[in-house]
Amino acid sequence: MAITGRPTTRHHTKTTPDADIGELFVQRFSIVRIYVAILLLLAAAIVWSGIKTAESIQQYHQDYKALQDMKKQERTLQIEHQRLLIEQQTFSATPQIASRAVSELGMYTPTFKDKLIIQPGAAVAVTEAVSPTTVEAGR
Repeated sequence: MAITGRPTTRHHTKTTPDADIGELFVQRFSIVRIYVAILLLLAAAIVWSGIKTAESIQQYHQDYKALQDMKKQERTLQIEHQRLLIEQQTFSATPQIASRAVSELGMYTPTFKDKLIIQPGAAVAVTEAVSPTTVEAGR
């Protein structure tokens, strides 16, 4: 008897005299199977989560490397841009333009014979008055 005055009852499984031990194991193992299935699902979810985390970290590293490469390329292009600006300012001077035109493009200053003066109404070529004696004297 308990202190309360009520008789103590113990939980007894209802077993019938014809109940088999195999049936008891089947009942108990069906509950265990449910737990095992739940634990396997949880384990699969944990593994899947780990794989996805590793993939996202790998993607992050690849993107970060690409970003660093692009920043490096940007710095190189900025240096190239600054160099071209300086070059543009240097070559914008008139003597530089004239010397480069002669040396690189093969241009020349036109002679008096190559000049043509255009007047309203008619085109007249300006040439020196060359006499046959002047030509012979130059030889």
